[in-house]
Amino acid sequence: MGSMSYLQPEKSGIAHDIHQLASLGVRLLDSGDAGVAIQDTATSSVVTKVKERQYEDPVLAHYRDATPHKDKTPFEITRDGVLRYRGQLCVPKVARLRRQVMGETHYSYYTVHP
Repeated sequence: MGSMSYLQPEKSGIAHDIHQLASLGVRLLDSGDAGVAIQDTATSSVVTKVKERQYEDPVLAHYRDATPHKDKTPFEITRDGVLRYRGQLCVPKVARLRRQVMGETHYSYYTVHP
């Protein structure tokens, strides 16, 4: 954690607690109703939506159907039934889901753009 000398003494304790939560993979989000929502960044809700909605994209459905029948392909279907391209999760083109993914990745502490 960086220097907290710029904080007022009464706020340094809560800043330390928030930093500890962040290091555990927990993110605090503004819930919009004068409260805070807690999100576990290790199990993203957007990633869960991507996995569930892969079946709705006709292009991904085509690759899903063709992958088991090909010997060499950059696509794979993992044990949990998720389609991946060279190890990366395939994001379906459905109902603003890609926008949600981009929004979450830009606010995550542990995101890398491949």
